[in-house]
Amino acid sequence: MQGAAAANARLLTQIKLFLWGKNILEDMNTSNSFMPLRTWLLAREAELLAEIGAAREADIDAAAAIGIGATDVNDLEDQASKRERTTLQDAEALRDRKELADVRAALLRLNDGTYGTCIDCAQRIDLQRLTAMPSAARCMVCQTQFESRTVSPDLSTRS
Repeated sequence: MQGAAAANARLLTQIKLFLWGKNILEDMNTSNSFMPLRTWLLAREAELLAEIGAAREADIDAAAAIGIGATDVNDLEDQASKRERTTLQDAEALRDRKELADVRAALLRLNDGTYGTCIDCAQRIDLQRLTAMPSAARCMVCQTQFESRTVSPDLSTRS
């Protein structure tokens, strides 16, 4: 997976160089100006689908192994370790599914011509934000407000 991450980083660097070399503000919503971002989004979609598929296969293999090794002795430490691993894997799978939904939503916005426009305030999303996070749906101001509404009150206050 590290090779894929390095390839994605190189692709994003190429996208940044390409976009900064163009007068992007004049044709912000043309399909040509976002072609490198579309390429990155499609590559990321394929990568996420592969990761989600691999996680499903691992879950199936783990379930089959439980059936085979049902007579094995498990101590509390082994059980706790398995629970921790499962919890982490579930969190990773949830994160991957959420990112996949974000990537697919960005691809839909590219197709309908609204990519690069904030879904809340309809202002242009800063190019630096899009190159850093191609699936961004909100400008920084709206994203900050969105995150402040979704953070639990317990987490937003300090003792």
